[in-house]
Amino acid sequence: MASVALGTKSVGSIVKLKENGAAVNYIVVHQGKPSSIYDSSCDGTWLLRQDIAENRVWDDGNVNKLESSDIHSYLNNTWINRYDTDIRNAIKQVKIPYRQNGGSGGTDRTGANGLSCKIFLLSGYEVGFTTSVNQYFPVDGAKLAYFLSGNDSAAQQKRVAKLNGSATNWWLRSPNAGDTNYVWFVGSVGDYNVWYANGSYGVRPALVLPSTLLVSDDGSISTNTAPTTPPSITIPSSISGGSTITVSWGASTDAEGNLEGYIVEKSVDGGSQWSQIYQGSALSTTNTVTFGTPTVMYRVKAYDSEGLESGYKTSNQVTVINNTAPSAPPSITVPLTVIGGESLTVTWTASSDTDGNLEGYILQRKVGTGEWTQVFQGNALSYQDTITKGWTSVQYRVAAYDTYDAQSAWTTSETRTVDNNTAPVITCDTPSGSDLGTKSSGFTVNYSVDDADGDDVTVTEKMDSTTKRTFEATLEATNQFQVTGTYFQQLLNGQHTMKMKATDAGGKSVEHTLLFTKSVTALSITLAEAMEADAQITIAALSVSGDIPADANYQVLLTNNANDTEPVWEDATTEVKNGSNYLFENQSAQNGFAFNFKVIASRGSSGIGGYISSIQGGFQ
Repeated sequence: MASVALGTKSVGSIVKLKENGAAVNYIVVHQGKPSSIYDSSCDGTWLLRQDIAENRVWDDGNVNKLESSDIHSYLNNTWINRYDTDIRNAIKQVKIPYRQNGGSGGTDRTGANGLSCKIFLLSGYEVGFTTSVNQYFPVDGAKLAYFLSGNDSAAQQKRVAKLNGSATNWWLRSPNAGDTNYVWFVGSVGDYNVWYANGSYGVRPALVLPSTLLVSDDGSISTNTAPTTPPSITIPSSISGGSTITVSWGASTDAEGNLEGYIVEKSVDGGSQWSQIYQGSALSTTNTVTFGTPTVMYRVKAYDSEGLESGYKTSNQVTVINNTAPSAPPSITVPLTVIGGESLTVTWTASSDTDGNLEGYILQRKVGTGEWTQVFQGNALSYQDTITKGWTSVQYRVAAYDTYDAQSAWTTSETRTVDNNTAPVITCDTPSGSDLGTKSSGFTVNYSVDDADGDDVTVTEKMDSTTKRTFEATLEATNQFQVTGTYFQQLLNGQHTMKMKATDAGGKSVEHTLLFTKSVTALSITLAEAMEADAQITIAALSVSGDIPADANYQVLLTNNANDTEPVWEDATTEVKNGSNYLFENQSAQNGFAFNFKVIASRGSSGIGGYISSIQGGFQ
């Protein structure tokens, strides 16, 4: 006998289930999940006993609470055992919509909150009654496809059922939403009414079977089901003529556990004709695509030990690329020195393509003994990469590809060892390269040196091209580049370059450069604090050393009452120039006698600069 899937039977069809060994007619009342208010477990073929099985009490306690009712317990603990074992095991455990806690004060539960069961009574909504028919129908389902909505004669006729050849009343699972005792039932003519739960009316068991079960031409249901259609089939998105590809697919399932294998077929004409390329239990196979093939597609089906077959899972159709791949890039170049934490540029030479459709290049990188990873794709012939500090080694390879994604062989570089020594860092408030502007007096630049690796660091300070000092730096400590005193004075007017260079033990170095312009055309030198005397100061001698141009405006002033509010300054320029003593004219001091001097000089008409290196002398 021929067999078809239960899920293909039309609504209203009659199928047969054995009850205690005798075949009984069941109506297909719905295919699939009735609506969104049902749990996914309700997705299958809904069957309703054609005739009333017997009269039974809904609940002996006269309470319309379905979940604790006698009828619910009876159907799922006693009645279910009438079915053959294979059918009983195939019946789906479903969660049906119901009125939780009975009619008055109860709550309509749907979806995953439905009542778990295998055998159940239909609800008012499922047979076509709604709150628009009677306000006390709970919303415990949706109309099944077999029934009609409303209460006209056509709808009523769909609901009529017989017991021992005579139409009679049969229970629904729906309580009256207005009380705790009444339950809805279908009348003998297909209308609706309510009665006490402890009344005795007809029982029409309903159940849901997997749609994959088989139905023979006499209506008998077999539990041997065909395998499921393989969930997926995978082929390369790009296929070149003459290449061998891998076709793979997802595993099917079989409810009876008798899955035998798979059949794979190929089409080169868009699916008009198919040829078998594989049969067996594996989940992949290889196939060679002949050069010149225009298109290719594949399909796979599963079969079981009884000869039942699943549907086909078909791949996308792929246009075969019948062109030649580009040549491999002739060379790839990586710098000899690779430093962790810094960048490098990888370059390669251009490939050729006989088809003239070269598209670009793929660059991959391998770190240490790791896997190759792509870092670049495009039409450039170079790529700047960043080397992560801590890598031990790095290697690159490049391949060309064309507009059809045909790829050349790889061209691979030498492996480069990564130098992970980090150069020192110089920190200064003024950025390197800055111009400090014009300086007319000595100054100091503060800076510090650090090294991420903790290496010893040697610092060299240079003024222009001359080394000022070299020292071993204390990391993070403040250092001073001093351009003061005589050192400043001896610098010529004009622009000067200050350079701090830090070099670590690994040979890495960093420089910090600052510019400034010295412009000193005049000076005034005096003691910060006067020199006090015990008695009147009458004579003094002063010697000024250095390089003072002859045309410089040069003056030496002396005072013997330096602590007074208005000291008397006396011009001793001639005596100092001649190297002779100076005799003070002032003989009074309000705050005691005290000595000080002023040496004042400015550039003369020649513009020639000079300096003073020392001032010495004495007084009495």
